[in-house]
Amino acid sequence: MAIGQKFSIGFDLTGSWFVMTDERMPSDKRLRLLVLRAQSGDRMAIDRLLSEHQHDLFGFLTNMLHNHADAEDALQVTLLQVVRKLKWLKNPASFRPWLYQIASRTAWRNMKTQGKHNQLNASAQLEQLAAAPQELPPEEDHLIQQIPQWLERLSMKGREAVILHYLKGFTTEQVAEILDIPLGTAKSRISYSLTCIRKWIEPLKETT
Repeated sequence: MAIGQKFSIGFDLTGSWFVMTDERMPSDKRLRLLVLRAQSGDRMAIDRLLSEHQHDLFGFLTNMLHNHADAEDALQVTLLQVVRKLKWLKNPASFRPWLYQIASRTAWRNMKTQGKHNQLNASAQLEQLAAAPQELPPEEDHLIQQIPQWLERLSMKGREAVILHYLKGFTTEQVAEILDIPLGTAKSRISYSLTCIRKWIEPLKETT
């Protein structure tokens, strides 16, 4: 499945009520309804869920794996897992964190399969910080805006936490849930990653 490919979704007269209702609902309520319909076996709802999230998932996986082919493979695996496991999701409101949890685990399995141990192992300094949670540093707008261009230099664990929090909009609590780590560890990874980016940016400021 190419990333540019869209799932074909057809609506007949019986489906028109569902579409009209969807557009007028708040996004969170609309998503919950869509998940419930998908869990009941509504193929149209399943296709729509996958179609609406595949682009953002591909961006997340590309940032994680730095390889479009690997990201496309991981995306296919992720979407297949979503279809297979969706009926066991207990809380429809948690669909999006659950979705990214599957994508995250798929990305890590991909890295392990390819033997990229240098990216799998976070730095010792990061692990020490994770054991001793810190206060998050002030979030300057200019720093946040420059995050994408520095992602590749971060450890994979730090990169993942930063992407989820700043680029995908998850709270630190949701990041901890997605990555299955303590909240303090999630905060520390984000804090340390921002500190690294700030240090990399400082020399550039001096030359301008």
